[in-house]
Amino acid sequence: MRFLAIDLEACNKYIKGSVFSIGVVLADENFNILYKEDILVNPHCKFNTNFKKPIHFSVTPEDVKNAPDLKDVYDKLLNLFAGDTVIMAHSANNDMFMLNEACKRAHLPPFNFRFICTQMIYSAVYDVMIGIGLDKAVEDLHITFNHHKADDDAEMALIILKKCCQTFGKKYLELEKSLGITRGKTYNYTYEPMQCAELDKLRQKHKKESKNHVKELKQEIKKINGTCVNVDARSFEMVKQGSGKYLICSLDSKSRKIQANDEIYAVKSTGKKDVYKVIVEEVSHYSNLLALYQGINRSIIGAKSESELEFLKRVYSTIDETKSTCKGICLFKVNKE
Repeated sequence: MRFLAIDLEACNKYIKGSVFSIGVVLADENFNILYKEDILVNPHCKFNTNFKKPIHFSVTPEDVKNAPDLKDVYDKLLNLFAGDTVIMAHSANNDMFMLNEACKRAHLPPFNFRFICTQMIYSAVYDVMIGIGLDKAVEDLHITFNHHKADDDAEMALIILKKCCQTFGKKYLELEKSLGITRGKTYNYTYEPMQCAELDKLRQKHKKESKNHVKELKQEIKKINGTCVNVDARSFEMVKQGSGKYLICSLDSKSRKIQANDEIYAVKSTGKKDVYKVIVEEVSHYSNLLALYQGINRSIIGAKSESELEFLKRVYSTIDETKSTCKGICLFKVNKE
């Protein structure tokens, strides 16, 4: 048995399958690396890297200008994918989508193989319910690497799987059985995602816990007549998940009275209703949403990669500045209770 970790990088957000870099790392059954390469491919299109989350690639347009076409490396990839090989990628569905689209675009036959997703396996082993990115997973394992260099990303996926096996004290096939993994499958220019029974159990467990917690909070709010504030859904999720500390809401008669050290109940205003209890650290007022967007570090409210129009469109679903009750925008810096 061998392991093959892969990672694909695409260069144009408007062109499906604009793959220019395919990282491959081959290892033996004990995770000893046998072969590592960043296979550069000429994407035959311009680089347009203004993705929703900005990406800084280590490979430049000049690097791939004279690179081979995908058809020229197709057989090499076909040989790597063959045999008794556990093929993996982190957030594998994205890589399988790009691989299929690249083959379609190049008029090449589709690849047919089974694969696993190290993002899902990491989540099942370490009980992580958010789709954890490669950089964050590796950071938690105290490893440094060159993110978005395809062969380095592929190697990190391999290291994550190795670490998961060590945590369980099992060989991979034993881990696969313990977690109830059904490998994904790519075929005929499409794919079926990997399934993980243990991760599904954990998600159901946390879903039930979250539902019960919200129920308890609602009872508590009713009992003590607590202060509830409707807040922007993205800032709510960032605070709840621990990746943010700021909440956006409309400045009205209720929110104007809230001060530092007050305990409030943040209510997610769009999507599935949710409530979260927080303590206010700081309060800032802005005349309107545009003033907020232009006046702060946008990453703290999840708007780093959004244009003014995208930000306004998103937050207007929560805050309607045309309402007579809206006297501006309130930004709370909060801590979990």
